[in-house]
Amino acid sequence: MLNDYTEEEIIVHPIHGMQLSEGYIRTDNSKGFRGCLPGLMPYVGKTIEEVRARLEQRAQAYYGDDVIVEIASQAIAN
Repeated sequence: MLNDYTEEEIIVHPIHGMQLSEGYIRTDNSKGFRGCLPGLMPYVGKTIEEVRARLEQRAQAYYGDDVIVEIASQAIAN
């Protein structure tokens, strides 16, 4: 059963720019959390923030240093 299942949509975009990509961070029962972006290998961590930071580092290496990875619900609130 997925009683404690969590999924957060994430978006990749330059600071003050349009969205480049989107992915997700989900609960991974064995490892904490697992995050994926299209074309990149999945990353795992103990917290959502740890996974988000790892994906951001990889996205910056791919798209450029001005790119950020945000949780979609937080990006909308800003």
